[in-house]
Amino acid sequence: MPQNDLTAPTRTSLGDAIGEIAPTAVLVRIFPPRRAATYLFEPDFYRTFLDRKVEQRVERLVRRAFDGVADWRLAHDFYLPTGELYLTPEAHQNGYIPDDDQSFGLVPARRIAIFEGNGA
Repeated sequence: MPQNDLTAPTRTSLGDAIGEIAPTAVLVRIFPPRRAATYLFEPDFYRTFLDRKVEQRVERLVRRAFDGVADWRLAHDFYLPTGELYLTPEAHQNGYIPDDDQSFGLVPARRIAIFEGNGA
């Protein structure tokens, strides 16, 4: 009898798993637990306002996929099209507000990791 592997969606295609939950999202911004917030952004740099439970599901997927790689005491951005995880820019830096420089803060110097087998 086959066993259900609860982590299978994150190993094979994190982008697809998030796309099922939040179809228009291209960037997931996860703040540290003390702030308890997750933002999802669309390709036009606008924030997607979803139910908090949906945001939490997306957050859990990203955190589980990058467990042991990221320091979750800091804010991180996950960019779905490339499967890359970045440190979120500070409030005074370009990219903190996604449309201020139209980069989503995706500066190569801030890249932490790339999800293997992203399939996004």
